[in-house]
Amino acid sequence: MRRATTARKWAARSSARALPVPARSRHRRVSAMNLAFAGIDRDALRRAGRMVVSIEGMWCASCALAVERTIARSPGVTAASTSFAGGSALVRWDPDRIDLDELFTRVERLGYGIVPLVESQEMERQIDAQARAVWMRLAVAGFFGMWSMLGSVALYLDAGLAASQAGWWIALASCLAALPVVTWSALAFYRAGWRTLRAGVPGMDALVSTGVLASCLLSGWSLLRGSADVYADTATMLVSFLLCGRLIELHARRRNSVAVNALRQAVPETVRRIGVNGVPVEEPANRVGPGDLVLVHAGERVAVDGTVVEGEGEVDAAIVSGESAPLPVALGDRIVAGSINLSSRLVLRVDQAWGQRFIDRIGVRMLELLGTKSAAAMQAERFARWLVPAALVLAAASFTVSWAGGGDPVQAALRALSVLVAACPCAVGLALPLAYAASTASAARQGILLRDPASLEALANAREILFDKTGTLTEGMLEVREVLGSQHAAPAEVLGLAARAEADIAHPVARAIRSAAEAAGAASCGDGLVQRHPRGCTWRSPDGQDMLLVGSAGFVEEQGVSLPPGAPADCTRVEVVRNGKWIGAILLQDRIREDAARALRSFAEAGIRTRLVTGDSAAAAAPVAEAVGLGPDQVHAHCLPEDKVKVLERAGKPAVFVGDGVNDALALAAAECGVAVQGATPAAVATAGVVIASGGVEQVAAAWRHARRTVGVVRQNLAFSMVYNVAVLALASSGMVTPVAAAGAMLASSLSVMLNSGRLLSGTSARQRT
Repeated sequence: MRRATTARKWAARSSARALPVPARSRHRRVSAMNLAFAGIDRDALRRAGRMVVSIEGMWCASCALAVERTIARSPGVTAASTSFAGGSALVRWDPDRIDLDELFTRVERLGYGIVPLVESQEMERQIDAQARAVWMRLAVAGFFGMWSMLGSVALYLDAGLAASQAGWWIALASCLAALPVVTWSALAFYRAGWRTLRAGVPGMDALVSTGVLASCLLSGWSLLRGSADVYADTATMLVSFLLCGRLIELHARRRNSVAVNALRQAVPETVRRIGVNGVPVEEPANRVGPGDLVLVHAGERVAVDGTVVEGEGEVDAAIVSGESAPLPVALGDRIVAGSINLSSRLVLRVDQAWGQRFIDRIGVRMLELLGTKSAAAMQAERFARWLVPAALVLAAASFTVSWAGGGDPVQAALRALSVLVAACPCAVGLALPLAYAASTASAARQGILLRDPASLEALANAREILFDKTGTLTEGMLEVREVLGSQHAAPAEVLGLAARAEADIAHPVARAIRSAAEAAGAASCGDGLVQRHPRGCTWRSPDGQDMLLVGSAGFVEEQGVSLPPGAPADCTRVEVVRNGKWIGAILLQDRIREDAARALRSFAEAGIRTRLVTGDSAAAAAPVAEAVGLGPDQVHAHCLPEDKVKVLERAGKPAVFVGDGVNDALALAAAECGVAVQGATPAAVATAGVVIASGGVEQVAAAWRHARRTVGVVRQNLAFSMVYNVAVLALASSGMVTPVAAAGAMLASSLSVMLNSGRLLSGTSARQRT
């Protein structure tokens, strides 16, 4: 089998690890990652100047930030971008300065794995295993945290009980019940917090670990002094809610893996390779390479990127262009994997190896683009990075000042620990997950599925929205727009004759003609002899007296029939000929969704720019743009998937892309928010951050209004929780807030965040206009 040097080749990780490690001039320890890359041509990889790799062991977005910082600091690296949601990293470097071994070793020392890009199935398996582990930790936290919370609540509500000997035993039981939560359930937070501290980018995990450990230390200290003032409930509640947040992030990661897998499933896994004896043999698609000949029968989906060397016909190339109309192909024309052969037998010469096909390159590019963090989450992370050192400095200063002023080390320690308890970011940690969970539930009831907070926030703040044409603003199905008659036949007769010729043909044009004929009552039975050709068909009556030609202009002209001029360029035209004479033509075009114009008008009224981005021709896009209220300067035609990404890069940020097809998957991943409309392909649905499960284009506007309200609630939550942390830290460091009061204020702030987030459950947000 031919060997590839792309990211797809790196997926053969297990076999690469079994290969011998090349000799090295410096006697450094060979790491696991070096073994993983042992089978890769290092010189070729170095010259490439970039790679997309999988990062193993990441627990959260803070982990991704730590890995990114570590990679960026490696010698020769010019840019690094790590995505927790994608489980991958994009690294660029100067080929003359890069030290790949040093890069691998630095990531390993931090505690993570950098390996060749894994297959989507393997990635899903890893994510599922991690999610099961989080579910188990959450179950333990929920069960033991419930009992710990009961004891703490009893002590909070009854001051007399808290001051009694029985209260001390209840406090002890509450702390013992919390032990499994603050040890095993929170272990991953401690590990991630330590790694981010080492990388110099402490985030939420470091702050959570500090708060949980501070609560435990203060609780233990109180118990040793005979006091029932314990704070186990604070620690268990924080761990439980943040584990819920981790599940949301893991769900986003799995969605990205499913998106890449769905894209790959758009093409068949086997081909019919023509051997030296000329006999087709079915083989796996990954066993053919450039120069091999592959047979594709009519009605089959193409599995390779190749050039036509035998046959001619029509293909559905919507996977690339999105066009609903079939495209004619002949000798020398190129066809990409995923296209559908609509008409006749084709033989292709393979141009690209498996792993380097057009659709494979889109998959790798999607991994580079997926997984952007929301601005609210980044704001919370930045606040956490600021709060960790501030809390530690304030705690140390409080201890020093209190001890120097009063000379009582016990009171000084209590004040210092009070600062750390006050810094515990309960409300900050809950601000985003709770609002997002409530918003998701409310939107789902209205047929809007929200996939991740980043997409929701980008939709709410959208400055520009780009729409695909076929299947998005239109229904993606051809319909008869007009029937042209002649002096030889009326329009109804032309339609009926064409439907008779197309009666037994499975083709988008044939289906549209038959549907129109049935609606007009002009359908005829499919008697007679039908012969299908690459660009049309012939029909002969049973008695041999009548013969029909139905097909493209080129097809009927090849039969010696002259056609009248004036065929419009903005639609698909099918010519109809009877007994050698042209009798009429049928004009077909894609049907525009009824609510498309209203939806785009609502965005214009809100000050959001809209554009049409399509793989169709400018002539085909113009009438659709005019129908939905877009001008010529708002239309981008002839756009391949990568061209759509380029249009997005020039759009105002945040930019939203609305699409439905496989050819839209790359743009859906590249946009700050991708929206898949109802009826979208599995690849588009898996890639999008927002999915319209029911309703038309107007549901995109409804989703936008819902997202705006959600982001407003999130900002309120974050603002309140940050103000709380700063105020209580200041008061605790001055000794004006006791540990009990700090814990009570923390609980109150968390409850306020819950109640504010609960407003999103009203289910009215998607119908309100802001």
